[in-house]
Amino acid sequence: MNKLHQATPRREFLTHSVKSTVALGVGMSAFASLLQSFTFKEDEESGLLLQGAGAITTEAQFRAAIAGPVNTSMLSSQLATTQASNQYAKQFAGFELEETKGMLSILKDMGTTPPPPDAKAQAMMTQMKAATGAAFDKAYIAAQLQTHQLLRTLTEGYLASPAPAQTNMMEKHGRHIATLALATIKEHVAITQRLSTVVGS
Repeated sequence: MNKLHQATPRREFLTHSVKSTVALGVGMSAFASLLQSFTFKEDEESGLLLQGAGAITTEAQFRAAIAGPVNTSMLSSQLATTQASNQYAKQFAGFELEETKGMLSILKDMGTTPPPPDAKAQAMMTQMKAATGAAFDKAYIAAQLQTHQLLRTLTEGYLASPAPAQTNMMEKHGRHIATLALATIKEHVAITQRLSTVVGS
């Protein structure tokens, strides 16, 4: 296992093709109203708040829903690039940091600003900052696994909603973004699941 994964044409295509898309902006007031319209349920195994079925039906809602988790992943990965002790956890953190920076840049270009970390994200960051060595690695990978499971649920929920009219290019572009992102999200779920069996042991 020399590398967890490496930069691919698929990732480069995702970044460059999405940035070339002209998207409608979502202001903070609209962002707040979108979040209030969502329904959530708590997953019994992970404790994550997962989006209710069919809650995300537009590309604007999708962007608003993923902005927070992506930002939290970026912040924790930024910390892990210097604090992780396991070489594979640190390598994953480097990849994740670059990918989340790219996604946040795309979201910003499209008018979506991530909200400040919520209480749960703040608690996670506090726990990670206080941990060292194997304990940090374990906490970081566990957090990454949960975050990517959430992103997978949000993305699959959006893609499962009724397809937009063929003439609605904004919604079509949103689904293209989600489809490309889902492949990487699933890949990262698999990687963090494998890492969770070796870090902190």
